[in-house]
Amino acid sequence: MSENSEMGLAAHPEPRRISRRGIVIGLIVLSIFAIAYALVVRAYQVDGDITTTPSVSTPDAGFLAVARPIDFDARTNTMTVRFLFDVTDSDLLDDGDRLSQGVRVTIFAVDGAHEVRFAKGEPIGNAELEIGTSGDVYAYPLDDHDGFMSMSVETFERGAGGVNETTGSIQGALDVDGSVPGWDINAQALSQEDFSFIIMDLKRAFSTKAFAIVLIGMTITVSVLAFIAAILTLTNRRRFEVALLTWNGALLFALPLLRNYLPGTPPIGAALDIYVYLWVILLAVISLVLMLIAWAEQRKADLLEERAKLQGA
Repeated sequence: MSENSEMGLAAHPEPRRISRRGIVIGLIVLSIFAIAYALVVRAYQVDGDITTTPSVSTPDAGFLAVARPIDFDARTNTMTVRFLFDVTDSDLLDDGDRLSQGVRVTIFAVDGAHEVRFAKGEPIGNAELEIGTSGDVYAYPLDDHDGFMSMSVETFERGAGGVNETTGSIQGALDVDGSVPGWDINAQALSQEDFSFIIMDLKRAFSTKAFAIVLIGMTITVSVLAFIAAILTLTNRRRFEVALLTWNGALLFALPLLRNYLPGTPPIGAALDIYVYLWVILLAVISLVLMLIAWAEQRKADLLEERAKLQGA
């Protein structure tokens, strides 16, 4: 095909026939997409589970507790846990389901002790606590958080002056189950002497990481494309168009919006901002400036050409 015919085709594009090679490439792309889609959906279905290591058997436990995490805030390193309590020692109960003496449950975590009391004559119930963890959310989306919980159980009675006096200790057993959306939790429940404790490791689920990486890739792509378009226009390889300037300007508003779409939006100043977003926004600003320079230069050339024509006439 000659150069003139190629230019004519570019100026007046016509539908192209789909070749056999194009069909094969299309089928390969569709197959890759289908496989990727299936893998992501499969990973999403198993996300948010807790992988547990069974605790050491405690046959003498008179008090059972199951810790069920229901929410986790990585910004504040706070996990909301629902504790399900049960009494297996008949000596702690009256003829019914009420306590024959007061029971005090103390949950220890990274942020200190959390106490739950059940007075004599009350039925045993559940409790929802917010416990602290440790971790660096600024490493989003590859941040890793750790936590632990331990439990001690005591009996008490109200003494003179309303002071609760400890009257004995109870062998307790602590276990964990449940799930937290968006997080994979590896928990190990252990028992040592009179204490039961749980060690936890929290990482963001695969679907959360994948979604964040895709959005980051989108921001990089659109900024690089804007920069390439600006360079092509500045070097007069492409004619300036108002749509290009509008697109560059819109990027300055779209990029922060894309960041807010990140699941579990990280705080400002995270590693993501330093390694990616700062430079992506800077590139978008540079592209906008180059596009304005290109517009000014091409507009100046057009005006000079029009003046030359008028003078020649």
